[in-house]
Amino acid sequence: MMLLIAFVIFFILFFSDHIFKRPRFYPPGPRQLPLFGNLFSVLLKLRSLKYHYRVWQAWSHVYGNILGLRLGLVNVVVVSGKDFIREVSNREVFEGRPNGFFFVMRSFGKKMGIVFNDGSSWTKTRRVVLKYLKNFGYNTRYMENYISEECRALVNLRMSDAGQPIQANDMFHITIVNILWRLVAGKRYDLEDAKLKTLCDLITRLFNAVDMSGGVLNFLPFLRHVAPGLSGYNALRASHDSIHSFVKETIEQHEQSLDVSNPRDVIDAFLIEKMERKGQSFTDEELQVVCLDLLEAGMETVSNTAVFMLLHIVRNDDVQKLLHDEIDDVIGTQRTPSLADRARMVYTEAVLLESLRISSVAALGIPHMALEDAQLGNYLIPKGTLLLLAMHDLHNGNHWNDPTAFRPERFITKDGNLMQDEWLMPFGTGKRRCIGEGLARSELFMFLTHLLQKFRIKLPEGDPLPSTEPNNGLSLSAKPFRVIFEPRA
Repeated sequence: MMLLIAFVIFFILFFSDHIFKRPRFYPPGPRQLPLFGNLFSVLLKLRSLKYHYRVWQAWSHVYGNILGLRLGLVNVVVVSGKDFIREVSNREVFEGRPNGFFFVMRSFGKKMGIVFNDGSSWTKTRRVVLKYLKNFGYNTRYMENYISEECRALVNLRMSDAGQPIQANDMFHITIVNILWRLVAGKRYDLEDAKLKTLCDLITRLFNAVDMSGGVLNFLPFLRHVAPGLSGYNALRASHDSIHSFVKETIEQHEQSLDVSNPRDVIDAFLIEKMERKGQSFTDEELQVVCLDLLEAGMETVSNTAVFMLLHIVRNDDVQKLLHDEIDDVIGTQRTPSLADRARMVYTEAVLLESLRISSVAALGIPHMALEDAQLGNYLIPKGTLLLLAMHDLHNGNHWNDPTAFRPERFITKDGNLMQDEWLMPFGTGKRRCIGEGLARSELFMFLTHLLQKFRIKLPEGDPLPSTEPNNGLSLSAKPFRVIFEPRA
């Protein structure tokens, strides 16, 4: 203990000039403490407000749309309002990703992959990944076939337990993994596969463990040496290791059965390029992180949105009735839904938009980082500053009339046409806009139409209305609730 105290005192004295001074022209915010900055203020606020996005929102209402904080050793700026969010998302100087410990611990201590990478490495990786995904069917008719196949499997599973209460929160996990994993690894899993259920549970727990700012390990990374258990490091490390093990095993299976003249999927294509361009292509670690990005980001955000969509449907019988009416009118009962139906299903599309708005599962987007000193509004953002985008506040703020109400009609014009709203940015905007947006929108439409064509969804007798209050985490998720899938006559 004495050694720890001596270390902290030495640390503070040595870096006092850096720690104590607020950067010149830095955005306003609550008072900061030496070394810890606003960390204790955040913890106190969380006791009453419960969610990180609400803490940032409360302070933004006091200090303005550009909120300046210091969390441990890291400058953090929270950006609110449509115009500032668009500016940060579209300026090259803010295209960086944070290089804090939490963000690189999953990628071997380096910036790699797609989600938390930047610069020329990100540009190259993104281009190659998109090329290979498209080569194997991404955003083509093949992709729709994969989605349809998984939706039919999901409907069959729900038929097998029809009339029985089921836990809604994890019902889309394997379905979503299968759709993308068919392209990435050429494989699908049974929806009841125990191994994949365990993997999906690990990813969920990982996403629930910390908020998108990176948590205490990101701001005081030395704590992993002092208190690895208490700081959460051991749990995060164990989860990452298990997920990496699954990905590595999948890649090794591909290496053992690789046919260079007949690539089967994205992993094969990467391995062949690696063989043909020795020393100039992607490393084993980079391929592993790309697979990790596609697996984690692809599953968790879409699954959480789909679950919130079900939650609001079972809370609003009138919405479910209108969905049933439109499905019966446009699709009928004799054929399965297809993506071509979207153009004629205005109300269904409006339900999807309202689900994306009200759930806003990526409450703070994915953090940006200032690559150089830059002006934003009237303030100077120092190089290396982590920028969080207040997306949940954008989607649930004053722009929307009665924002806490689930009203798909807000996206329908008086003439009955679908209306887009520039304040809705569930997949971000600018060059770092989510590459999976098209797939996510297609999945949500197909999940909704396939399930409601066959079932009426209701709550088990005696169960309370599911709470609209989310679980905190990297992405917001619904609190546990049960539903019954009742076959329609």
